[in-house]
Amino acid sequence: MKKRVISILLAMSMVFAMTACGGNDSDSASTDAGTSTDNSAETESTEDSASGETIKVGFVVKSLADQYWFLVKAGAQAAADENGVELQFVAPNSESDVQKQVENIETLLASGIDVLCIAPSNDETVLPALQNAVDQGVKVIAIDTDSSLEDKISFIGTGNEEAAYEGAVWAGEQIGEGSTAIILRGRLGDSTHDQRQAGLEKGLKEAGVEIVETQAADSEEETAMSVTENLLQKYPDVDLVITTADSMATGAYNAIQQAGASAQVYGFDGTIPVSEKVAAGEVLGTTAQSPYDMGVLGVETAVKVMNGEEVEEVINSGQTIVSKENAAEFVKDLEEKASKAE
Repeated sequence: MKKRVISILLAMSMVFAMTACGGNDSDSASTDAGTSTDNSAETESTEDSASGETIKVGFVVKSLADQYWFLVKAGAQAAADENGVELQFVAPNSESDVQKQVENIETLLASGIDVLCIAPSNDETVLPALQNAVDQGVKVIAIDTDSSLEDKISFIGTGNEEAAYEGAVWAGEQIGEGSTAIILRGRLGDSTHDQRQAGLEKGLKEAGVEIVETQAADSEEETAMSVTENLLQKYPDVDLVITTADSMATGAYNAIQQAGASAQVYGFDGTIPVSEKVAAGEVLGTTAQSPYDMGVLGVETAVKVMNGEEVEEVINSGQTIVSKENAAEFVKDLEEKASKAE
């Protein structure tokens, strides 16, 4: 009898032990999930997106060191708030750090985004990461700078060559036929700056302005200042320094002031600091894109795509020539928009 009781007790002990082992596995899984809050949140967001409740948009631009990109962020955030979109907005510290932009894309893909809005710093370098996004089922929208990605949904931005051409013609008319100009452009290999340079060359030629030299200043203020200082020694009487980004216009302006030269400056982007200088009569003008609107359109287009709506392959966000006559009102409008950014 004792043996039978002992056998029963041993059998019961084995059952409890097996149950306890099963409970430990369950507890371990819960603990593992709990230690990775981001992963559980990503899963939930992906499910919400599939059901149309929450859309996750990743936004990667070239840098946040330039106010132009800050305005893109402001527009994207405003549209995300209005449409109930979960937005992740990231960028390298410098436009020349292309590899960091690739890492930004990979990080966003790992987080489970539904749509990727991208302003590629170098199309060839980021293309594999963008193709990886497509392979994962992520929709890709090019912002500001187009991509050669075959499966991208849309390109949202300015017609860069035409906008630069219009600005160069206007600037050339202001300084007069027979004048001379220096072109400062963004990083070599950046298709946006290639297009803008082509537009500037065409416009200045049409206005009868001689281009004495073109140099890359990587869309960085300090680099542009240094490059301009060197070029002013070579061309002390140059009439115009025209740039493919406002960050370089600011650097050129500072160099001209330090050298006591008389050259005028014309930019491209329409940022608040340069537009303020235009309003004060310190800078000739700038071709203003609509970075805030690009941000808005990027998120709105992402929402349409995820809702199954058709969108245009190319969406022109427009441009404006900012001169002394309209600069003050333009700055006021930009400041209101920039205040919406976090």
